[in-house]
Amino acid sequence: MQITTPDWVKHAVFYQIFPDRFAKSQQPPSRVANSIPLEPWDAPPTLQGYKGGDLWGVIEKLDYLQNLGIDAIYFTPIFQSACNHRYHTHDYYQVDPLLGGNQAFLELLEECHRRGRQPAMAVVHRC
Repeated sequence: MQITTPDWVKHAVFYQIFPDRFAKSQQPPSRVANSIPLEPWDAPPTLQGYKGGDLWGVIEKLDYLQNLGIDAIYFTPIFQSACNHRYHTHDYYQVDPLLGGNQAFLELLEECHRRGRQPAMAVVHRC
């Protein structure tokens, strides 16, 4: 199989984001987020706990990321899962509601493209 790397990737500066730990938005938490106990944002993280960061928070930090000079954002998995790192995906068609769901993801994509930034993400396929 021949794989061709897109030209833009060859010179891009990537920034990796683990959404649960990157930025908690100013929006009120969703009903789903209210049902999960969150660790205090300023407390040291634990392996299993949730901090409450979301894709809306990433959107709110795009100016910061743009000022760093990044070209692309590499996300750890964002699909619905039973753990904070989301490597145990339950549904590849549903962005985790704790992260803002599909609507937050669509708005993030639109805003990234408007700014000329490329989103990329880790997708874990299990056989």
